[in-house]
Amino acid sequence: MVQFESSQNALIGHVADWPTGRYHKAHYHGAGAVIVILKSEGYTLLWPKETGTQPYATGRGDAVVELRWREGSVLSPPSGWFHQHFNTSKEAARQLALRFGSRLHPIGLHQAAKKKTDGVYISVKNGGTMIEYEEEDPEIRRRFAENLRRVGTELRMT
Repeated sequence: MVQFESSQNALIGHVADWPTGRYHKAHYHGAGAVIVILKSEGYTLLWPKETGTQPYATGRGDAVVELRWREGSVLSPPSGWFHQHFNTSKEAARQLALRFGSRLHPIGLHQAAKKKTDGVYISVKNGGTMIEYEEEDPEIRRRFAENLRRVGTELRMT
């Protein structure tokens, strides 16, 4: 992942690559982040944080939204919704994420960082907003493995 901040303004972002057969940890943050898929195919799961960290296991799987994406797709997770991105293609995925809230002009995530609660890097168990793989709903991994089998791609999660 390469992060960047445009000089003297509030725009910040990153470009992230991740290999085939892999996915990101679920997390949530405020609204406004825009994600552009630059390469590959896959899907993103989203659900309101009030649903909890294990929506399927608690019988709230109907609150989970699945968005299929491919090169050129654009998405923007709602405020306070867990989301995670899954690469099901045979090639590495690449995304560009843009949002407001640089270190110079802190809003959103950086305001939280000043309070030592920058959730996207801290587990929900420690007061953050990220779900560790070992704490996620087992149905998420099972569905990912099933999606990979359909396209003939190997699961590469440890």
